[in-house]
Amino acid sequence: MPSTDSPLDELTSRLNAPGATWHQTGRCEAEMGRFKEADETAWFQLEALRLDAVDYGLDLCDNREHPEGDSQGSYRCPVGRDIYRGLPQPSGALPWLGEIDVDGTTPIDGKDAHWRYYFIEPRIDADTEDDVLLGCSVRSKGIGAEYNSTDQTRHMRDAIEAGKRWCRQNSPTYAWRCPL
Repeated sequence: MPSTDSPLDELTSRLNAPGATWHQTGRCEAEMGRFKEADETAWFQLEALRLDAVDYGLDLCDNREHPEGDSQGSYRCPVGRDIYRGLPQPSGALPWLGEIDVDGTTPIDGKDAHWRYYFIEPRIDADTEDDVLLGCSVRSKGIGAEYNSTDQTRHMRDAIEAGKRWCRQNSPTYAWRCPL
């Protein structure tokens, strides 16, 4: 789990050690159902990565943000550092956000897509580590000329807000991991 001993700590996630427990926001559960209907093969690939994270942990070098990471890695964290640039800043610290991604196998509206599963790391209080990973949202994004950074930024903000709502509404109330 993250500590403050290394500059790479921000890149370390609960995905990297076996034993985490997945929860999902209501929004994420609904989006996962639509994702499975739209692209069942990509949905199974994502589910396999989530199960691998629980059973074995994902390799830190599979994080595309890691300096020695694989540019084709299956996840990125943290992401979304600048998603509120030029907008009113939300109150309080923002959750640390990660994404697991898979290539789409079925075109959406005739266009290829990547799928992004956004997650945060909730905890019972700010000083306690938990083994909880919270799926906040799953969205598709275009590839190449179809890519729209404005849409992806909005997807990240929506995922963060869904995660914050889940943390406030669950008992005991959860806090969330914040960027270092």
